[in-house]
Amino acid sequence: MSETVGVGGVPARVHDVVVVGSGCAGLATAIAARRHGLDCVVLEKADRIGGGTAISSGLLWVGNNHLHAAAGGQDSSEAVRAYLRYVGADGIDPARMETFVEEAPGALRFFEAAGIPFRLSPRIDHYGMAPGASSGGRLVETPAIDGAALGDLGDRVLLPAGPLRHLGGREALALGGPNRPATWEAAAEAGRARPGLRGSGGALVSWLLRIAVRHGAGVLTGTAAERLVFEEGRVAGVVTRDGGTIAARRGVVLATGGYESNPDLVGRFEALPGWQSMFPESITGDGLTMATEIGAALHVIGNNLSLFLGFRNPEEAPGGTATCRLSGTQELPAPHTIVVNRAGRRFADESFFQAVAPRLREFDVLRRDQPNLPCWLIFDAAYARAHSFAGRPPGAAIPDWVARAGSLPELAEALGIDVAGLVATVGRFNADAARGLDGEHGRGSTPWGLTRFDPSTTLGAVAEPPFHGVRLHPTALSSAGLLTDTAARVMHVRGRPIPGLFAVGNAAARTETGSGYQTGFSLASGLTFGLIAAREMAGRSE
Repeated sequence: MSETVGVGGVPARVHDVVVVGSGCAGLATAIAARRHGLDCVVLEKADRIGGGTAISSGLLWVGNNHLHAAAGGQDSSEAVRAYLRYVGADGIDPARMETFVEEAPGALRFFEAAGIPFRLSPRIDHYGMAPGASSGGRLVETPAIDGAALGDLGDRVLLPAGPLRHLGGREALALGGPNRPATWEAAAEAGRARPGLRGSGGALVSWLLRIAVRHGAGVLTGTAAERLVFEEGRVAGVVTRDGGTIAARRGVVLATGGYESNPDLVGRFEALPGWQSMFPESITGDGLTMATEIGAALHVIGNNLSLFLGFRNPEEAPGGTATCRLSGTQELPAPHTIVVNRAGRRFADESFFQAVAPRLREFDVLRRDQPNLPCWLIFDAAYARAHSFAGRPPGAAIPDWVARAGSLPELAEALGIDVAGLVATVGRFNADAARGLDGEHGRGSTPWGLTRFDPSTTLGAVAEPPFHGVRLHPTALSSAGLLTDTAARVMHVRGRPIPGLFAVGNAAARTETGSGYQTGFSLASGLTFGLIAAREMAGRSE
């Protein structure tokens, strides 16, 4: 055991396990390590705990889980495999996928037994047309938790801006989501009654942090790992930015996330002009940098469809850089909106963000550019009057940093969009909206769309001035990550595991789920492989 255990103070010099990163994957690894009898410390370079998990939906996708079965649902490992093969396509490592399929249900039970109160979410599989798809029961979440339950740690969890953070995902969905005034009223009321209440990703991090500390894991914020210590053929600890060394008897676990907020690495691995990060500024690929310095192999997920559109709301970070706010489940599927490219043309079903993703990567071999980047969200006064924009309550005034015009040609000129193209596109869209059927892209007609929107609720004419437009930016989960095996061990470029080094969550290449995207894949993988890494370090195989 180390000389000091707990939160704050001077870090102990020696631990069994050193975890770098305090998101879902890192905190889950710490809990599992402690429950397997290992001394563990979590290092977080930011001042707040939670990383990207804290500002996420907090959902985990676990096929064939016990909560679904207890509620009367039916699922099977065979169906889960079929769905993953469809969604992951050519990016899957069959061995890692098989491990995820078989181990994730047990991991959910393990962390529930440790004290995490998981519950089913009503959300569905994105690809309802896929073999093995389920109409519910695979997505789980944690209920909202009051920060007061964490004692002195309550104010050390990173939380997103706005009152909606007070609601759990199930409650927000039941109230109609962010475009319903009732949702905002309920969130504001919850915040007045319990100011420290947090749901979604903030709740998941808070539950994990509470249980990790209860089990005796140390958590140190403002402690950046700078490089790995490699001695006698194995990783034996980390050197921190202040020059200190923290030794690890059993292993170092990299749970640092991807590199989405590192422009250099984004430029090296992503071909998406105009990129904005949807993650905190602390997510800069530290794990990749440290591991590759000692020969770790990187792996790139081809055709990475963990890709979204959004924009920054400068009001959320006065004097700083706001994270990219995702539009795919808020502005894009709402009526009276469309997304167009510089030619003024729509290019996908806006209500199904996974239909948009592959179109963003298209390349015009004659023009030598990507025709659908940049692109813009266009909406009218009817949308502004009744819906939520940029994390503001429905009907709130559209901010001055958004382009506004009295006519579509004027708006197109202001944004640099082809005037004739935009006018023609809006004319066709409005005609389709009047008859309730999108003849161009089938907006609202996918299984995902029919469950959440359907054409009658997502189609609405863009006809009432003033018209507004805002440039949308691509944002994604990192395409590259550390290559790991089924035991979460980081692989060397020569094809062997690096002794003492593990990677979990987004620091590892997503070879278990491959090219496609499904809400909850990432966090469930972090939970599952965090447990596997802890077992490996404890020398157990159960």
